[in-house]
Amino acid sequence: MTMVKRVSRPFGFLLALACAASVVPVSGAIAAQFGASAPGAPQIGSSLSATQAPTPGGMTIAAVVNEDIITVFDVQSRMNLVIATSGFDDTPEMRRRLTPQIIDALIEERLKSQEAARLKLKVTDAEIRQSIEGIEQRNNMAPGSFRGLLASKGVDVTAVNSQIEAEIGWSKVVRQTFERNVNVSPDEVNAVLQRAKSNQGKPEFQVSEISLPVTSAAQDQVMRDLANRLVLQARGSTPFPALAQQFSQGPTAVLGGDLGWVVRGEMEPELDEAITHMENNQISDPIRTATGYHILALRDRRISGAADPNMAVVTLSQIYLPTVGGRAFSAQRLAQVTSTISGLKNCEEMNKLATELETPGSGPIPAVFVGSLPEKVRNAVVNLSPGHTSAPVEVGGAKLFVQVCKRRDDPGVPGTEQIQNTLENEKLQNLARQKLRDLRRQALIDVRM
Repeated sequence: MTMVKRVSRPFGFLLALACAASVVPVSGAIAAQFGASAPGAPQIGSSLSATQAPTPGGMTIAAVVNEDIITVFDVQSRMNLVIATSGFDDTPEMRRRLTPQIIDALIEERLKSQEAARLKLKVTDAEIRQSIEGIEQRNNMAPGSFRGLLASKGVDVTAVNSQIEAEIGWSKVVRQTFERNVNVSPDEVNAVLQRAKSNQGKPEFQVSEISLPVTSAAQDQVMRDLANRLVLQARGSTPFPALAQQFSQGPTAVLGGDLGWVVRGEMEPELDEAITHMENNQISDPIRTATGYHILALRDRRISGAADPNMAVVTLSQIYLPTVGGRAFSAQRLAQVTSTISGLKNCEEMNKLATELETPGSGPIPAVFVGSLPEKVRNAVVNLSPGHTSAPVEVGGAKLFVQVCKRRDDPGVPGTEQIQNTLENEKLQNLARQKLRDLRRQALIDVRM
C-alpha cells in the first residue's frame, strides 16, 4: 500500500543527506547495503582488522568489479567513515563483522559509477561541493568545517567524495533511464488522497525503521543476527538514524529510517500489530515479515489529520555571525550587528544586511519543511510568524539569526502535488533497485579477501 510520508526528518551527522539534498533520492542511503550482501553477491569471509594496512601505495586488491579494482585501502577508508558516522565501537570484532558488507557496498558503488560512465553522465566538482555544503548547512556546521571534522576522526576525505560521486551519478542514471517512463494517473493520486482523508481522526504513529530484506533461506540467519546486534546498538548509545542510514536497505534509509506518520494498515500486518503495543521512544525487537526483518522506533503518536507544525513550509533569511576563528566578530561589533538585526522589518532588509556583512552561510534560504531544519533552528522558527526574527541561535562557533519570509502551514492531509511526487519517487526507487540487480547479475566480480 502506498504511503505518503509526512516527513519530520531526523537530524545528525549523516552523510547521505547531502545526496538527498542535491538529487532525487532514488537509491536509498549511500551505505544502505551494509546490512547484507545483495542477491547474487559473492560470499566474503575474511576481515580487515583495525591494524591491517595496505602495502605501499595501497594497491593490494580486495575485489575486482568488471574493469575496476577495489583496494584494501578503499575498504579501510570506508571502514573508518562508517565507524566515525555510525557511532559503532571501533574494535577488531566490529571491523570483522563490517568488512563483508563494506566490500559489498563498494562493489555496488563501482557498478553505479560504471553505468554512469557508460551513459557519459559526469559528476562535477561543483556538485560534490554542493553536497558537502548541504551536510554543513543541515548540521549547523561552519562552512568548510566538514572535511576538518572527518580528518580529526581519521577519515580519508576521498572516501566521502567517492560515495557522493557514485550516488549523484546513479541518480542521474535513473533519471535519464526511467524518469520519462514513470507515470502516475489521477486515479492513483485520488486513491491515496481519499485514504488519507478516511484516516483523519484515527491514531497515528511517528515511526522510524530499519529494513533488512531476506531474499533467500540462506540469508535468514545472517539477517536475524544482524537485526539483533542493531537492536542492542539502538538501545545503547548509537542514534537510531545513524544505524538506519548505514544498515537499512529500505527507501527511507536516506532519511535515517524516517517513515513519518503512519496509521494502521499502511505497514505490513506484523509491523502494524507491533507498533500499537509500543511506548514512545521504544525500540522494537526484530520483527519477521514476509519481506525480511524490521526494527521499529516509535517516536511519537497523535490523532491523524491534525496539522503538523513540522510540515509547515517556510522560506527564510539568515545571518551567521562567527564568534570564533579568524573571521570572529569582536564583542563590540557583535553587539552592534545584533542591535541592527533586531530592527529589521522584512527579509529584503535581512538579505541586504547579509550581503553587506559577507559572512559565509548568510542570506536567503529557499522553501523548506520546518521539520527538516536542524533542531535548534527548527525550535527557533516553528512558531515564528513572517517578518519576525528569531532570538540568536547558538551554533558551532557562531550566532545565527533567522527570519521567516513566507510560511505555509500544514493543512493536515497531503496535497495532490505531494502525493504525485511521492508516487513518482516510489516507482523510480523500484526501477532503480531492479536496474542495480540487473547490473550485478551481468557483472564480473572477483572478491579476493
